[in-house]
Amino acid sequence: MSYIVSARKYRSKTFDEVVGQNHVAQTLKKAIASGRIAHAFLFCGTRGVGKTSMARILAKALNCDKSEGPTPQPCNQCASCLAITRGEDLDVIEIDAASNTGVDDIRDVIDNAQYRPARGRFKIYIIDEVHMLSKNAFNALLKTLEEPPSHVKFILATTEPEKVLPTIQSRCQRYDFRNIPTREIAGHLRDICQQESIDADEDALLLVAKAGAGSMRDALSLLDRLLSVGDNKLSAELIEQLLGLPRSQLIFDLAQAIGQGQVPLVLEKVDAMLAGGLSAESLIAALSEHLRNLLILRTCGPQTNLVEVPGLSLEQMNQQAQRFDTIALTQDIPILEELRRLMRQSQAGRSLLEATLVRLALADQFASIADLLSDLDASPAPSSAATTGRTAHTPPPPVMAAQKKNIEPVAAPPSPVAGPDNSSTDDESDDLPQVGRVWEGPRPSLSTLMARSRAADLPPSSPPASSNIEPVDPNDLPAVWRALLSLLANQGPGLTAMLSQGRYTGIEDGRAVIQFSRDQEFFAKSLDRNGKKDAIREAIARILGRPVGLKFDVSTETPPPVETPSWAANPANPAPQPSTPAAAPSGPASLPLTAELLGTLQSNPLIKSLLDNFGGTIIKVTEQ
Repeated sequence: MSYIVSARKYRSKTFDEVVGQNHVAQTLKKAIASGRIAHAFLFCGTRGVGKTSMARILAKALNCDKSEGPTPQPCNQCASCLAITRGEDLDVIEIDAASNTGVDDIRDVIDNAQYRPARGRFKIYIIDEVHMLSKNAFNALLKTLEEPPSHVKFILATTEPEKVLPTIQSRCQRYDFRNIPTREIAGHLRDICQQESIDADEDALLLVAKAGAGSMRDALSLLDRLLSVGDNKLSAELIEQLLGLPRSQLIFDLAQAIGQGQVPLVLEKVDAMLAGGLSAESLIAALSEHLRNLLILRTCGPQTNLVEVPGLSLEQMNQQAQRFDTIALTQDIPILEELRRLMRQSQAGRSLLEATLVRLALADQFASIADLLSDLDASPAPSSAATTGRTAHTPPPPVMAAQKKNIEPVAAPPSPVAGPDNSSTDDESDDLPQVGRVWEGPRPSLSTLMARSRAADLPPSSPPASSNIEPVDPNDLPAVWRALLSLLANQGPGLTAMLSQGRYTGIEDGRAVIQFSRDQEFFAKSLDRNGKKDAIREAIARILGRPVGLKFDVSTETPPPVETPSWAANPANPAPQPSTPAAAPSGPASLPLTAELLGTLQSNPLIKSLLDNFGGTIIKVTEQ
């Protein structure tokens, strides 16, 4: 007798033998037992999950000779069951739609369906890969599929159900087959090895099951390949060698070196695995899977059943997972996947691999964007330098701390507060440390000093900035508008000047609406950038006492005039007379040159160098 591959030799013969598709098997059994058997079925699922096996079992259940009618337990001994198992029954016609895609092929099916079965109860058509039929062939099948003769049943199988016409799907009972869990595949492989008298380790079977990726047929094909070596002993080391998989311990050690930030060790282990014949793509795939296991252990804990690692204990994996940050793991896995895509198009695959793994190992040395942004406005901690004895880093120059400030050094007579060397004469009054000095106490940041200067330059009619907001009736739109402009006054004259060109119209769908006319569209676009919109939204939320969204609406109609404080249109200038409309700002607003602000700017190394080299003095600071 010729050799039969395991996928055919151990094909399931009853509903109960189908692995991993209990939800489909139980539904079909109950339908047969109750006599509610549909005329057409659609089996959907990936390759090797049991669609064709389930179709043959259903055919045997409908035509079993030993029962008086359809039975959920076919005997598998009668002539009909045996012929269906071999694929030789005259009443069960299996059609490969990939090679029979045309209208003529379907017309033959329709013509033959009119004839009664040769010996069974039903004539059953099993059309595999039905999505390969042409659109015209589908349309030709519609009428017969909807109202077939009473002796005809259709079973359609496909791996791509989205390609099956909706009109076909609506005429069938659809069953979705899931990918088979790894543990269930390993259990079935264990039963086969026992029947074949093969001694196989649990870790070895688990490796084969994982390589099957949810497909029983793929796993059985791999098992046949391993058994063809002629060794009656299957071990994890043998399977890793034959399948070209990296050893779990090697990947574990590589991840350990990455977690500890040991760059030389990372490069040594990568070189050893590549020299041992492992491909770079296989290494990336194995490392991604390992990091995925660490992520699950980090988030779900060691009691989870989602982690399966042959050759490693769960305790080892859990200990290693504690070395990694959850957020870092969620970033590392996409980085490796992007690396795999890049390597397919690059001639420097190994360089990309090593650079990426070094980047992962040095992840702790990279600062997040949120930390960098918070450092711009945050004051340095005075205690850290004092306790550790290390000199604090020089604060970032004003160009980085406030990128929108235009500082104009101009050659002019020295300022009364500056000495002959263009630096402050009173070192103790500096709000920022000189080069080489450490912080002696909590000091305000540059942005805080700028805010103080703006507040000092506001006209007396502007309300003082305060964290205590007086309650405002949300229905009183002018009152809300005045409170909003008042609250935003300390964030710069440019913001209130642009905002005052619109008008507040109320709350719509949970969002505060500020309307601009079509000729003021520029202001709406400007306020929607660079964090201005967030500042306005937070101010409105404080005024209304609840979180709201924000929408800038540009209308074709000219908005009616709204009551706006005179200082809001141009806080840098005196309030205009009531009979005179507020003038638009003529240019960037100037900030007052207080001794505090000048000392801060002159103590900055970059600005001090510019002043020394060009012999200038700061006489004006404007806000863009």
